[in-house]
Amino acid sequence: MFAQKLKIADCHCDTIWLMEKEEYEFSRRNAAGHIDLPRLREGGVGLQFFAICTAPLVKEGYLHVALQQINRYHRNLSLNGDLLQSLEQWADLATAGKEQKIGALLALEGAEPLEGDPELIHIFYLLGVRALSLTWNHRNPFADGVGEEPAGGGLTLAGRDLVKNISSLGIVLDLAHLAVRCFFEALELAAYPPLVSHANIKNICAHPRNLSDEQLKALASRGGVIGMSFYPRFITGGEEAGLDQLIDHFIYAADLIGVEHIAFGSDFDGIDRTVTGIEDAASYQNLPEALEKRGFRPREIELIARGNVERLLQANLDRGMQP
Repeated sequence: MFAQKLKIADCHCDTIWLMEKEEYEFSRRNAAGHIDLPRLREGGVGLQFFAICTAPLVKEGYLHVALQQINRYHRNLSLNGDLLQSLEQWADLATAGKEQKIGALLALEGAEPLEGDPELIHIFYLLGVRALSLTWNHRNPFADGVGEEPAGGGLTLAGRDLVKNISSLGIVLDLAHLAVRCFFEALELAAYPPLVSHANIKNICAHPRNLSDEQLKALASRGGVIGMSFYPRFITGGEEAGLDQLIDHFIYAADLIGVEHIAFGSDFDGIDRTVTGIEDAASYQNLPEALEKRGFRPREIELIARGNVERLLQANLDRGMQP
């Protein structure tokens, strides 16, 4: 198919939490986890979103935990600066490609560390955060997550201010984890194309974290992108999933909203099971091959693998300005 490895963009991983483990070292190949630097390189990953995630780990002290995670992330960026490029503005992506480095984008998964103050996002921006989701499954001072769906809550006033703040800064709005009403309210307020970093198709698998056809169409109408997760529970609803079952989600989305709005959002290191055939980042190239076997053309695969995410980042990081 492709003469060389296809460059991959992955919209979500939870690898930062592993960086505190004694048995894990990001710069070498590990038995633990799904991602490290050697496996990213082996899989052809050229752009990786790294999530700061606090809500599943602690019940309080979110800001403290988030700052610890950011410290570990930047330490690893510094130690591996010859192979990693921090993505903080659109021009950084071109630099990463020219120097054959992996672009690393820092994302805040759940705004709990802001402790109810939308102005604190300016501090996180200075620390390198360039994508943000409003909550992680549950209710916080900004929004309701999918775990609060029966309550049907929408964005709070602080949540509305936060969406406006991140738009003004050029931070990508991530609509993953949101209750349906919050999803549409945040989408309406988004000034630039939003992302759903890791989710799948509800009409194939009725998991609460997946998107309905109505949500998918609305996302596409705003130029947004959905990163397909590799979590079997989002794909089949069970403990196992194969490549063909994952590709079914790509085909459904492509038919409904077009290939221009689809990407990869593995959720590596945040899931306890993976798709058979994509067990970790090293096996990423199996996915473009599987897409081609199911009828996707090379140019369409390039858009899904990387091009759509690059378009979204260009529209957000410098608010549409090219380097």
